[in-house]
Amino acid sequence: MSSTDDGETLPGVPNVGTDDLDAMVDQEQVDPRDELADVDADTDLGIAMAEDAKRVSRGELSGEDYWSKYDEAANTEFGEAYRKTPNPSVQSGDQTIDADVAEDLSCTVGSMESVAVELAEAESATDDTSSDKTWGMVIDLQKCVGCDSCTVACKAENRTPPGVSYNVVMEEEHGEFPNVTRTNVPRPCMQCENPPCVQVCPVSATYKLDNGVVNIDYDRCIGCRYCIIACPYGARYFDFGENYDDEVEEAGEVTSPEYGVDRGKREDGKSPVGNVRKCSFCTHRLERGEEPACVETCVGDARNMGDLDDSDSEVSKMADSSRAFQLKESEGTDPNVYYLK
Repeated sequence: MSSTDDGETLPGVPNVGTDDLDAMVDQEQVDPRDELADVDADTDLGIAMAEDAKRVSRGELSGEDYWSKYDEAANTEFGEAYRKTPNPSVQSGDQTIDADVAEDLSCTVGSMESVAVELAEAESATDDTSSDKTWGMVIDLQKCVGCDSCTVACKAENRTPPGVSYNVVMEEEHGEFPNVTRTNVPRPCMQCENPPCVQVCPVSATYKLDNGVVNIDYDRCIGCRYCIIACPYGARYFDFGENYDDEVEEAGEVTSPEYGVDRGKREDGKSPVGNVRKCSFCTHRLERGEEPACVETCVGDARNMGDLDDSDSEVSKMADSSRAFQLKESEGTDPNVYYLK
């Protein structure tokens, strides 16, 4: 896919280049020590694993070397939860490290299907229109008006609690009144091809579906939050169990479609309370042949959804155009979210 050179100025946005947009993303990042301050898991271990997970995405470290380095520490820190799951590798087709390497470590030797037990069922239930696709999103920055309708639509669709917003619109003003311009950059989860959040998870709760969507098994997640600080885009959140009952009667009793009606209401102690949450491209809507809520609601028609593998699709053509670029390309994550300059 095409991209801009680092620092290239974006048309229609004076003195704003891709480096500036990457800096806006950096401002959304949490402080690792602050994020892990109230987590039982070892903070120093989490920071080290997160940084090295990013190195794996950048191709500076192999998945095998990664888990060989952290096997003993992860085994000590997470015990049985760690030992009973194969170690993930973002470089591997089946998302797990080589079996020969795994045999020398504390982890289980197996496939990702043995980890995400619902994966096979979810894929078999997926509509034929989505099972053979690689879902991607293209956002036209020249059309985004900064109305935040995508943020509101996402929150309403996914019933996210206070402090959790899968879709944010980063904003930055330039110039002085009355000569002022504004840069609006919507930021969902990037659904990376080489996601460090998958690599860092010590219990393989985060994994990538064949359709390109990075998913979380809420029943497996232990809430260590290592994936939050490993994400280069600040696109993951922790569910503390808060709700909007003070504003809307029985708001906490509403079931989120993202984790299914069969898992019961979102109550304290049940998934996904105490777990990490993120945008999933509204997978439940894709399976019905619908667009994600943010795409359907976009006032400026700035968001586009489709199959990146289909060279005839509009999304694939836009992602291949000379206007297209990805955020933080140097991270090696190869996002399935593209932007048009």
